[in-house]
Amino acid sequence: MRNQLVTLSAAALLVMSTGCQEGATEASSESLDRQQHALVPERSLAVTEVDILKPFTLERVLKQLATQSGIPGMDALTLFQQFWDTQNKGPGLGRGAHCDDHFTPSGDPGLNEFKWECERLEGFQAHIDPFKDKPLYMPIGLFNRFDLAPANGAHCGEYRIVFAMVPGHPLAKGKGRNFIIFEAILPNPHLDHGLAGCAPVQELWTSLSDPFMSVSDRQQTLEKFYFDGFDVFEPVVHVNHYGLMLGASGYACSTGQIRTNQFNDSPWTMREYKLTNDCRCGKCELLMVPMTVKTNPYGELFNVATAEPLAPMLQSTIASQIPSLAVNDIDRFGYSVDDSLNAAESPIDDGPQLNHYANQYSFPFNAPFDALLAANLGGTSLAPEHIINRVHALSCAGCHQHSNGADLGDGLIWPNSLGFTHVDEFIDPGVTPPSFRLSEGMHDVFLPFRRDIVETFLAAPDAFDIGGEKCDFEMPPELEMSDAECAESDKKGLSRVFPTKVIRELRMSWEGEKILGRRAGH
Repeated sequence: MRNQLVTLSAAALLVMSTGCQEGATEASSESLDRQQHALVPERSLAVTEVDILKPFTLERVLKQLATQSGIPGMDALTLFQQFWDTQNKGPGLGRGAHCDDHFTPSGDPGLNEFKWECERLEGFQAHIDPFKDKPLYMPIGLFNRFDLAPANGAHCGEYRIVFAMVPGHPLAKGKGRNFIIFEAILPNPHLDHGLAGCAPVQELWTSLSDPFMSVSDRQQTLEKFYFDGFDVFEPVVHVNHYGLMLGASGYACSTGQIRTNQFNDSPWTMREYKLTNDCRCGKCELLMVPMTVKTNPYGELFNVATAEPLAPMLQSTIASQIPSLAVNDIDRFGYSVDDSLNAAESPIDDGPQLNHYANQYSFPFNAPFDALLAANLGGTSLAPEHIINRVHALSCAGCHQHSNGADLGDGLIWPNSLGFTHVDEFIDPGVTPPSFRLSEGMHDVFLPFRRDIVETFLAAPDAFDIGGEKCDFEMPPELEMSDAECAESDKKGLSRVFPTKVIRELRMSWEGEKILGRRAGH
């Protein structure tokens, strides 16, 4: 007998959450009336107002996910501790993945056959209670990422909650800074309407820009959206919106993700996780599973002198996508990369910064790669180094720190972050009411672009592609576990680990679909 991961299907959950309502036409007629006021980014795209964020606690988010899983004994603390135990060596707490579950061909702990740091100081959180007395984490931002929706309306984009470690907290270790970002993909319940089915969501967010709407009303509107849902839309905070949905039919869907931005230890690094309900061995487990960091190729692949066998694949991928990378718009240039090339983390290394793409490109001698890029530049005015700088700006480390002020060619300069983040845990002294700081890049570049997308969409929702597709693909056989494998896992007290190859299957990249914004990223 082969055992598979089993959860309720997305369709079944939709029926349960809507009370078997009759289709999209009736539901959409109940959507919010369109507002005539101007969209204010700090109200409708990036909410960092301290008073509004107070109810959005990490404990509340994790408690709701644990409850929705239906697993006896699962609670917020159990899920939190398992999450951070992934950064320790096994067996650790005896459940979920650990940083030494897989090894690279050279024998280093890693993921996707690329090495990562194992262990990390942040793993200390597997042994603490972050909710007791003064919470260790606080909410610092809610983000409307409708720009990440595909134009065919297969989903309605991402809706994020950012948490930061409280400065000076007595439980903190090392440098005392750490961030967790919950990035939910919201299903479109009106697939037959295409992207227009998502209009009620953006109308709700736009309503927050009403200058006469009180703080308490804005807070309650966002609370309902994130924790309760509205109309026929599921709540953002849902156990199936942060990772892996797997049905008994043998089909699967990978939705949003949870990312970390880690400063407790050096080097600074960013990692990515999927939340999944693992029922392969009969007894279900709700687990945070480490995945590759998307659009983040492993640094050594940029160096022709590397022994990494996938370097030619990465270099030809970049060369073939120069037309999209050369677009002279800082919000719209981009490229896609096969997940087999993505790294296990996006760090700023000590020493030579081996994961810095520009450093790898020029070290020690990259004439063949340079020639390949030059041969594909066509009629652009860009140099090969501009292409590398653009690729790096699209990575986590680039977007958040490495690429600040980088020359991207054609007069484009990458905007500045706050130094490793685009929103941080410190109050902006120049903003009233009190709000957490946003970066120059967020204020001047990213938010105006996202505002234009929302306003253009709401002016004519039906103008976008029709034909949203459900997130379905065949479940990889590597996920199956035999009864003997389950018994062996239980006998040794080991967690059920996910084979390395699976991280290239359990994803929803929507590659080939037109994305409203520039990239599915940071």
